[in-house]
Amino acid sequence: MTPELKIEIDAIAEDSDTCVIRVDRTISQTPEYYSTPEEAETSPLGRGLLELGGLEAVLIQDQAITLLKPVSGRPWSEVIPAAEAVVREHFAELDRIRAAARREMTDSERELFVEVQNLLNEEINPMVASHGGFIEVSDVKEDDLYVSMGGGCQGCGMASVTLRQGVEQLIRERLPAVRNIFDTTDHASGSNPYYSADR
Repeated sequence: MTPELKIEIDAIAEDSDTCVIRVDRTISQTPEYYSTPEEAETSPLGRGLLELGGLEAVLIQDQAITLLKPVSGRPWSEVIPAAEAVVREHFAELDRIRAAARREMTDSERELFVEVQNLLNEEINPMVASHGGFIEVSDVKEDDLYVSMGGGCQGCGMASVTLRQGVEQLIRERLPAVRNIFDTTDHASGSNPYYSADR
């Protein structure tokens, strides 16, 4: 069972333009800065916070989320509870995805899981390890593959390129039976594949 998320809000004055929310889990090891929901298209957490309204920008790094707003805008007493709810729902959704991935796989799914993970360990992970990252299989459902990126890969601006040009290409070459490849690093990715086979 996943431990309950712990959230701390740094003490702030109502006339401050900055508020820092700290959680006990790493969100992104590289800085992510967004000033509009459109800029945060690839970050469900950033997008959700900016869609609350009243914020000028969101900075996400490590275990901290920094909210910026005009001093004359909505009071922090309104913004903070709404932002905290978004953060809790973000991590609750991640926990739901991870729990679903722990279901019992069939023999053929388990075989594909091992085959892909061995391929990643031998040919992809040695390269991304130099950046402090790793890629692993999180689940296999029939012919669909679910992968997650951790360490230095999580939140990296080049992560989608690594997935597209490295992982995607290698798996397609070696294991053409794989149908869809999903990136479960992002909690919204489970419903839409990054890559879909032409079937």
